[in-house]
Amino acid sequence: MTTVTNRADSSEAAVQERIARLEHEFGDLEDPGNPLGAEQFLAADDRGRLLPAAERLLDRFGLNAEFVPRELGGRLDRLDALSRVLRAVFRRDAALGLGYGLTSYMASVVVWADGTQDQRRDTAELLLGGGRMACAYPEPPQGNDFLANRLTARPDGGGFLLSGRKEALNSAASAQSLVLFAHTPGAARGELSAFLMPGPDSPGGANLGLLPRRRTVGIRGCVVQGLEFDGHHLDRELLIGAPGAGAQLAERAFPLTRSTGLSMALGCADTALRTTTAFARSHRSRSRASLHTARTRTALVDAFTDLLISDCVSLVTTRSVHLLPAESRLLGAVAKYQLPTVLNEAVYDLSIVLGAESYARSGSYGTFQKTARDLPMIGLGSAGTASSRAVIVAHLLRLGEVAVSADDEAPAPLFRPFDADLPDYRHEGPLPPARGDSLLASLLRSARHAAAAGGELGAALAESTAVLTEQLRVLLASCAELAGQPRGHPVSPRAYAMADRYALIVAGAACLGVWRHQDGSGFLADPAWAAMALTRIAGRLDKTAAKILPLGEEHLLAELLHRFDDARSYDLYSTAIG
Repeated sequence: MTTVTNRADSSEAAVQERIARLEHEFGDLEDPGNPLGAEQFLAADDRGRLLPAAERLLDRFGLNAEFVPRELGGRLDRLDALSRVLRAVFRRDAALGLGYGLTSYMASVVVWADGTQDQRRDTAELLLGGGRMACAYPEPPQGNDFLANRLTARPDGGGFLLSGRKEALNSAASAQSLVLFAHTPGAARGELSAFLMPGPDSPGGANLGLLPRRRTVGIRGCVVQGLEFDGHHLDRELLIGAPGAGAQLAERAFPLTRSTGLSMALGCADTALRTTTAFARSHRSRSRASLHTARTRTALVDAFTDLLISDCVSLVTTRSVHLLPAESRLLGAVAKYQLPTVLNEAVYDLSIVLGAESYARSGSYGTFQKTARDLPMIGLGSAGTASSRAVIVAHLLRLGEVAVSADDEAPAPLFRPFDADLPDYRHEGPLPPARGDSLLASLLRSARHAAAAGGELGAALAESTAVLTEQLRVLLASCAELAGQPRGHPVSPRAYAMADRYALIVAGAACLGVWRHQDGSGFLADPAWAAMALTRIAGRLDKTAAKILPLGEEHLLAELLHRFDDARSYDLYSTAIG
């Protein structure tokens, strides 16, 4: 296989150039003459396949190079940059983003984490040559049965015999390489081991047992199948890491996959908001769906605000892998726990504006219905909502025993979207539990700046921040009570409700941090968006704190319409699209 060497400058300018090139090649999603337009993606979705022209485009672009570390010939060195590039794909089709991109990335990070030199080299050559990968992650006990992994690898001489089933695996049939996690009874360090083996679409995988395709409501272009093994021989050289070290390896991979997958999904929500804005602008002033009605304006601004909140969480989550590795697992769990709910609720609220058109399967608004079906599927996968909440609860039990101080706040680059100077994201060995909580500490520091903000919106920002700091005080007191309970007792149900509050407080801290650390006088440095975001979060924490900010809504609606007219994304980056 020929290796396509595609080293790239890691500067912000280089990242923006790659995104601009990909957006340009995709073209305008709403152009009926575009062979990569909405109608073509909808038609492919109806046929249950990925759009071939889009796959060829990504082949030419060399998208797989985004998943390969720079020292192995690829372009991967910043997780936030990876997510931003993939948003251009998810903006058109979530199935394409998952089936062509995210699935291979999720498999490859396991190899980069603990693979041998040969395994890393071979995997890099496969991806840079246009190959595909798939991964059967272990599903935690709190996970879902649809994605259950019941594979066992029993020692057999110099290798292993693999048996069992993986019920659902994305893009299994088209994968030239598989990363599998299987129970290995008798392993010295545990029972779970990871293997890198030939996939069904390789010469060595022709006899693998593919199960019938599982049809899904969303991401219908993805081919979801299971795998079944009955004594399939695996050479010992196929092990990734040590026997029995699979659980630790999966834990090291989860921060990389949790943080990026949902960040990429913001591209889907962006398309839903853009489609709804087009719908509202097309209606006359007397229509209930027009921009002249308060209900429509509020729905659009709320969705825009939720996208900004979600991107703040995505930013600190992806950058924590570089800057706060000990806290990256926790922040990845926060993103996985919170963002699917926020994004799906935003799309539901937008559907009320569209009314009957939200059910359209074709035409100008068919993309919205497809997005509404696809988004919930992106939140699935190993380490889903329940297991992410378990990670948060475990942190809350420790949090009662540590002091949260403004002196321990997170580093400034965590909050700067365009800052390219980050340390390496790969770390040797398992990550230790977080000793403190940098995001909560940053909230205390940011609160001082918010209190000094001027103007009507500055006052609203300060008021909402005060609600967050009070909620933090109550949360820490509750954590101290939990920490004082006897060891070995079942976790109090209160802890699960506290996980909701913790995730919202972290989201507020992320938004405040992004606002505080901006230089200049651009949109992100304006307290308007931060006031709207913090007011929305404060209202979710305490219904009595929910308020309407007419001036803030006016500011954000003007920004939303400007970005619509100028064809720019609704995230922190305001990227030119199409």
